[in-house]
Amino acid sequence: MKIRLGAFMLPSAGAAPADFERGFAGQNPNYYQRGLADCARLLRQVEDLGFDFCAFSEHHFHLEGLEVSNNPVLLGLWAAMQTRRLRIGQMGNVLPARNPILLAEDLAMLDQMSNGRMCAGFARGYQARHVMTVGQKMNAAYTAANDPDFAEHDRVNRELFNEHYAIIRKAWAEPLFRHEGAHWTIPPRGIRWDHPATRDMAPGMVGDSGELEQIGIAPLTLQVPSSIEIFMPFTMSPATIEWSAQEQITPIIFSPIEAHARGAIELYREASNAAGHRLDWGRGLGHFREIVVADTDAEAIAIQERGLGYIWTRWHDWFHFNEALRHPGETGVIPNTPASMRERGYSLCGSVDTVARQLEAMIKMLNTDLIVPWMAVGPAPIDGLLKSNELLVEKVLPKLGIELMQRKPTLRDEYDGRGWRQQSEVEDGGA
Repeated sequence: MKIRLGAFMLPSAGAAPADFERGFAGQNPNYYQRGLADCARLLRQVEDLGFDFCAFSEHHFHLEGLEVSNNPVLLGLWAAMQTRRLRIGQMGNVLPARNPILLAEDLAMLDQMSNGRMCAGFARGYQARHVMTVGQKMNAAYTAANDPDFAEHDRVNRELFNEHYAIIRKAWAEPLFRHEGAHWTIPPRGIRWDHPATRDMAPGMVGDSGELEQIGIAPLTLQVPSSIEIFMPFTMSPATIEWSAQEQITPIIFSPIEAHARGAIELYREASNAAGHRLDWGRGLGHFREIVVADTDAEAIAIQERGLGYIWTRWHDWFHFNEALRHPGETGVIPNTPASMRERGYSLCGSVDTVARQLEAMIKMLNTDLIVPWMAVGPAPIDGLLKSNELLVEKVLPKLGIELMQRKPTLRDEYDGRGWRQQSEVEDGGA
């Protein structure tokens, strides 16, 4: 059996839990540099181990230091410069609060600079202080289960998300395009641009009147736009799952609870089939998990409780993340503890034998070929994370007869194969 692994790294500030509790860890330069150093070691390791991709998140104003990941595209470029094969993604760009033209350009540049390794991830945004501050000029709204105005905010959020996504796909796929929507007119009317160089070198951009009629981005993506893998992370919304299936987007399911995960798989498969995209049950989507492997169960639990067990319980419970751990029909408060994360199946944690049993049960239950381990870069001890990944790939997966596979990019026909790295190395007297 073959599966893909994608490393999700926020990262967080490189500090122990006690350091976070002293306050303003996100603004401490030493903690940020430590977090980058740990992340760099993990990036190089997961590439060597055969992971398919890495991905970073987008959250702003994180003085707390628990999610110091305000620009996933820039972090991705930093990652691309340290690697050669690992694909670079986001989990994800918060689309309702972003300028879609600028984001389309940034992602195309990342694709070119990484020699076609960009994969894109788009999220709707659940943190109010981020979405409604950064996106205020577009009247962007966050969407979260604990929002008293959820219905209206969710409507506005989805409307912006869908339009911004459509603009990005047009910008990647069409040398020249225009767009008329509820929120954007691209280009705006009445822009005079009767430049002779534009008329000669970009025919079609300017109309007979001398006004701008279409725009395009440069550079375009190096990959064929329709082949670029798009992720929709942290999703459990039926509407989002159905939309992802119709658009052939890869949702990454958040809940480890069997009934919820299987329901999402069935809905995705039904919507895919209805759209003419035939899929085997369980395929076309992935699943988040924390995976911590150590020599003993006790050692793995110690790593988990200092890492994601700390981040989740100190930060994410307020956003109702623990609802993803609720069993059907269960009432009352879900225990906000690292043990609850393990017992309810989000954290696969223990010795090689323990994690092998847990992973085998998960794959059998979900028939998945894509798992996205959430690595708690920052508070978790880096040596423990590195050893965990090594044990996972070199001990756990062979025990289950699992091989890792990587998705190969499809590059544009006009690309001659001479990337900037190869050209610069040859010119410098290298390979």
